[in-house]
Amino acid sequence: MKLLFITPKIPYPPNDGHTKSMWGVIKYLSLLGHKIDIVCYRQNVDVTPLISEIEKYAKIYMLDVQTGNSIWGAFKNLLSKIPYNLSKYNLGELKIFLKEYFNNEKVDLVHVVNSHMGWTIDFIREYSDVPVVLRQENLELMIMLRFTEAQKNIFLKMYSYIQFKKILKYEPALCAKYDKCIMMSEEDEAQLLKLNSKVKTKVIPLGIEKDLLSFEKKESQPFSIAHIGSLKWFPNYDGFDWFVKEILPLVIAKYPETKLYVYGGGIPDDYLIPESVRDNVIIKGFVENIWNELADKSIAVIPLRIGSGIRVKILEMLAAGINILTTSIGCEGLEVKDGKELLIADSTREFAEKIINLFEDKSGFRGLTGHGRDFIRQNYIWEKVVSEFESTYLDLIKK
Repeated sequence: MKLLFITPKIPYPPNDGHTKSMWGVIKYLSLLGHKIDIVCYRQNVDVTPLISEIEKYAKIYMLDVQTGNSIWGAFKNLLSKIPYNLSKYNLGELKIFLKEYFNNEKVDLVHVVNSHMGWTIDFIREYSDVPVVLRQENLELMIMLRFTEAQKNIFLKMYSYIQFKKILKYEPALCAKYDKCIMMSEEDEAQLLKLNSKVKTKVIPLGIEKDLLSFEKKESQPFSIAHIGSLKWFPNYDGFDWFVKEILPLVIAKYPETKLYVYGGGIPDDYLIPESVRDNVIIKGFVENIWNELADKSIAVIPLRIGSGIRVKILEMLAAGINILTTSIGCEGLEVKDGKELLIADSTREFAEKIINLFEDKSGFRGLTGHGRDFIRQNYIWEKVVSEFESTYLDLIKK
């Protein structure tokens, strides 16, 4: 097959959940012998060191645009029926490219990534009758709903509620235009079908590199906690803020020697870590090899209160044998059980107590890792996942 991928940003390097999700499908379909073209927004990224690696698997076309937020753009959007976080991706440069591309190239199927690029379906239909699939890494309306519910600023809460009402109408209707809407989780699929039963859905999760199953942990540094994730993404920031200000003080009250290691960029320059825990928080930022860092940590925390889809970092850490504590939202879409593959807590006190119990090795919590690795091995290795994409594509092409 020859496939065209339409992505909101360069899908390489795979250093966050979004790029890992995109790149895994591209890489492993290419390894199966399929020819792949990619068109994406460059988003101010220096592509020079990336091109040679990308071109081992695909031909890439980059449009020199970016889609950052602006106050003026958000204000103008009040008059639009399309939510702001999606409308800013509807750019003339891509329309020009697609018109020329379909006039000169023949493909068997188009793969569009996320609702942000979903608007392209109407434009594609003008120039091609090939099957078009939408890969929904998240259900954006659920993220917007939870974002709205979490807001304390009355003006931001009002604005985000307006945006939620827009996306509640827009996203389910958009998904129904596609030959197949490929969801990350059964939870997102059920929510979408509840809103629009006409959407043709299929659930295919993301995949994990099988090399992580052979990752070797070191002896744990006592009372060590890791937080992983870019704080530029608001759900990560919200969870981090909750953890540092409300949960960590409870842990430190029991074990003053506790250290929280914070990995990933995006912490605001003006963010104030409470003085009571300041000496216990170590900001590591972006590191070249996160696995070297996690090898000796007692537990990784993912305190998400906002989100949708599947968190790739949870799957990767399960594969690597890392102890994980997250929320019900954090592990949403995964068939995991509290106390078996990982730990789950939703209240401040329960979250702190489960960390303390793990420090004390109560309830056999340190035996989680074997179950976690088995779970990944059976369900989430890329070779297995991408075969589901391939068979879905072929079924659509044959129709």
